[in-house]
Parts: sequence; structure tokens; C-alpha cells
Amino acid sequence: MDYALITASTAGIGFAIAQKLLKQGCYCYINYAHNDERAEVASKKFSEISNNFCILKADLSDINGVKTIIEGVKNTPLKYVVLNCGITDKTPFGEITHKNWSKVFDSNVNMPFFLMQGLYDSMENESSIVLISSILGRHPHAMSVSYGVSKAAMSALCQNMVKILAPKKIRINALEPGFVDTDWQKEKPQAQRANIENKIALGRFAEPNEIADMCYNVLCNTYINGSIIPICGGYSMS
Repeated sequence: MDYALITASTAGIGFAIAQKLLKQGCYCYINYAHNDERAEVASKKFSEISNNFCILKADLSDINGVKTIIEGVKNTPLKYVVLNCGITDKTPFGEITHKNWSKVFDSNVNMPFFLMQGLYDSMENESSIVLISSILGRHPHAMSVSYGVSKAAMSALCQNMVKILAPKKIRINALEPGFVDTDWQKEKPQAQRANIENKIALGRFAEPNEIADMCYNVLCNTYINGSIIPICGGYSMS
């Protein structure tokens, strides 16, 4: 049995990726930060697929959360690691504080790095990491400067890690999803959604399972390494 860790995986893209890996027969470590009720609902849905999972509560915007995860998967030979945790901040430009900015970078860049550092020794040779970045790291998005810049940094982190992970032949790649029809996106006003859809060549948001399918394919492909893969329906190309 292959072992997988998926961060921020009780909702949205992470939830879809965890479901996909469970269906493929993996034992999954499922992570969430705060929402116990949502985690319980997700756990019931996972149980409909398989009982081969463990729920790990840890806030991955903080180094103590990283330590909790590392301890939680201790001595487990991880085959797949999907780092999906990320936050945004829509504070107006003139009001952004160092604390605002740093929290986004901690969650989206710093803690993923320290998590990889802490997991390295327990990962199998020839295992695979996927970072869930964002197309907004490629296309500037004025609504959240820190989010776009941090996601661009996450994609750069992916490529900077390739040689570091090479001695164990651990592959690392990043996906850059566009707008995905998660609960958070469904809460957007219809006019705002329509404006976004007009910028997407396919004219619609992605389904979470479409991102999960791509993630699984990248995890399993033994020759994709150091790649930054947009999956955005042609965002900004319409």
C-alpha cells in the first residue's frame, strides 16, 4: 500500500485529491486546520470510499503545525505528498501590515518548505511531491497582492527543490489551477463569477475532480519533474 499526505484536504481541491488517492488504494493522511465540523463531514464521506485514512489537525500557517504533521506521519514511508494549504488576504494595499503579508507567505511558501524539509528522511526513494500553486501567481491579480506573489514564489520553490530532492530521486512538480468551483467560489456574486468566466477560454470554472485527476497523473508519472503546470481552462486567453 502506498502512503500519501494531503494538506488542507477536508474541502475543495484538497478534498477531491484525497478522494482520488483513496480510490486508488492509498492510505491517506488528511489534514485540516480549524473547522472540526467540516472535518467530521469529510471523514464520513471518506469512509464511504475506504477506512485507510487518518485525520491530522494542524494549522500549517505556523511552524508548530508543521511539527504536528511531521510527528503524525513519523516512520511512515510516504510515497505521495500534496501540499495544498494556502490562504489569501484581501486587505486594501494601503492597509496591508507586515503581519498580514507574513501570514500569507508563511502558509503559502514558508511552511511548505519546512514541511518538505521535515518529511525528507521519511519519504520513499522515487516518491513524488505536488505543490498546489495558482494561475494567479502567473497572471497578476490586484485583489490580493500577497496571494499572487506568494503563489509565484511557490512555483519557484518547486523548481529550486529539484536538485535538492534528486539524491533520493524524489520528483517535485507544481500545479497552477485557475478558478475552481469550490464552495468558496460558489459564494461569489453571480456578476463576479460571470466576469471571471468571460476571461476563461472554456467559459467555466474547473470542477475539483478535474484538478484531482491532473494531480494524480502528475504524482504517478515517473518522468515529470520540476514542471509548473497550468490547469486553468485558458484563463486570460479568451
